[in-house]
Amino acid sequence: MTLRTIDATWPFKRDSADPLLPPPQIAEIRAVGDPVEVQMYDGTKATLFTTYDQVTEILKSAHSSSDGSKPGFPYISDSARANRGSRPTIDRLDPPEHDRQRGMLAPSFTAKRIREWRPSIEATVERLLDTLEQKGSADDLLTEFAELVPANVITTLLGLPFDKADFFLDRVHRWMNDKNDPADIAQAMEDIKVYFGEVIDERTGSDGTDLISVLVRERLETGQIDRNQLIITLHLLLSAGFETTANAIALGVVALLQEPEAWRELSQTDDDEVVKKAVEEVLRFISPAHQTHIRIASAPVPVGHYTIQPGEGIIATQLGANHDPAQFPDPDRLDIHRDARSHVAFGLGLHQCLGQALARLELQVVFSQLTHRFPTMRLEKPVTELTYRTSSIAYTASPVPVTW
Repeated sequence: MTLRTIDATWPFKRDSADPLLPPPQIAEIRAVGDPVEVQMYDGTKATLFTTYDQVTEILKSAHSSSDGSKPGFPYISDSARANRGSRPTIDRLDPPEHDRQRGMLAPSFTAKRIREWRPSIEATVERLLDTLEQKGSADDLLTEFAELVPANVITTLLGLPFDKADFFLDRVHRWMNDKNDPADIAQAMEDIKVYFGEVIDERTGSDGTDLISVLVRERLETGQIDRNQLIITLHLLLSAGFETTANAIALGVVALLQEPEAWRELSQTDDDEVVKKAVEEVLRFISPAHQTHIRIASAPVPVGHYTIQPGEGIIATQLGANHDPAQFPDPDRLDIHRDARSHVAFGLGLHQCLGQALARLELQVVFSQLTHRFPTMRLEKPVTELTYRTSSIAYTASPVPVTW
């Protein structure tokens, strides 16, 4: 089939009247059903897929490459190219190296290991809510609560001092901002690499149980990974652990507060299954990592009636897949009773998010405790008057002023 070319540059802009929903162009393209050719910031072309079936087929394909160093990989800006183009982490590697490095980290992120974290996460969220409650309101729920939850969790997992959280957050924000100056992105990454280099030196020869000590002892000292690769991997764990979960918490609260009955129901239930179902629906609805699932074909990839050719840039938008009415009826309505487990907010296939079990647990604990503690929480601004961050890998609102 011949691709239809549209006169539009990816990523599309959202409608200010419905800022929680995907850009309306995605639904228009999906209604036709066929992929389309779009333009990237630098004038290059990429093929955009918007239906659930198309996106999942691409994500499951062994020839849908995440290697950002391949010529023609469709970046959304010079900054995105600078901060991810030369980064050989597992999210930017193909097999067999991807499988080898993912295998080193996987034992620390099994569902069983993550379940052991529940008491610690529950205590952390309770403590943060105590502090929040004393204020009587929050000028920005993102910075005053949402960011602090994953900051506590990931620093504990890595065995890092929490008093460095501001340093980490600053560098992660600068690094993940796709509109930031490439030189500042490079400096932010260098600052973190220097810091992790010092930590690795301190942990070498230790018998610590934190993840860094384990990786140094079992992977670096045994020669299974080199020092630079370990540093880059730790950088990925830090940034993924901070940014995406924090933004999902803040934007999830905004979305849930648009459905007062859903907030009320969560505030009154002690049923973990109800909370789990609500979290999956929130993840589907907001699709926080909105600029992921960008690929390049390493070999022909058949998708429906179309075959992606080698070297062709691919945008398999989760915004389209997660709001496809063929998969999720009435998709633009947040329905906490929906079975949304088939969403692709964490990806699918080879590059499905390694830390998804941890992120899910954090969100479950947060939405359960937050709604119980503040059953009358409300936004102090209409959702259309909030400021939204579109430049980050993860979409969110900030500031998010709330009271109760």
